[in-house]
Amino acid sequence: MDILVNLIIAVLILGMTYALSSEGLWGACLMFFNVLFGAMVAFNFYEPLAKVIADNASILAGFADMLSMLTLFIATTFILRLATDALGPSMVRFPGPLYHLGRLFFAAAGAALTIAILLLGFELAPIHKKMFGSIDYKSKVPFGLGIERQWLAIFQYSTGQIFVRHVPGTRDPFKQYGDAKVFDPRAEWLLLHQEARPFGTESILEVDAGAAPAGGGAAPAPGGGAPPPPGAEGGNARPGDPKVVGPAVGGGVVLP
Repeated sequence: MDILVNLIIAVLILGMTYALSSEGLWGACLMFFNVLFGAMVAFNFYEPLAKVIADNASILAGFADMLSMLTLFIATTFILRLATDALGPSMVRFPGPLYHLGRLFFAAAGAALTIAILLLGFELAPIHKKMFGSIDYKSKVPFGLGIERQWLAIFQYSTGQIFVRHVPGTRDPFKQYGDAKVFDPRAEWLLLHQEARPFGTESILEVDAGAAPAGGGAAPAPGGGAPPPPGAEGGNARPGDPKVVGPAVGGGVVLP
């Protein structure tokens, strides 16, 4: 099953790469940046939009995060595509080797980023903890590339170094970005959303139910306490230590 899922994702990336490369270097480059900024907008604003959807349409509450992210991504990318087509309708000429290498590079990058955002959108859906019966927080699809992890790292870096919003009095737990309001500072996004998905009983890390409970960290779904993880004696966790969470089903510990 793992090989089949990886193969399907790889085929989708290759097919989209072929489609984008047919637009030439200039078109593939513009489309890559359209997708990039569409993804930036989606990840910046999907949470407040999801809250509005959940508050005003309770029937969609379970799908609010997924709907808001994918809607923002598709709508923003579409608008940017219309804008770039209007502002740069003509194909720019480049030397032959640069043209072919460039169009393949930007087409592959745009295809991989698009598939990564779609996969992350499914991570937000109320589905089984193992997405498509195969993908969990440890998976690096396709075939070890980990395209969705790469995007999460890029977006985290952008919020800490490029599009920075400083919040005095706060501190990045790993002291990398100072007082910047960083996306997912502990790199727990995939872990927390896997635990939040309602179907399946798999925990990220099973813990001893007989141990004394400790105060848990923030979690996307309510749950009971759990024993302190190794390295967090007495519940006094340090930056970088595993964090106890309350998953939707079962107990678990989130690793940084």
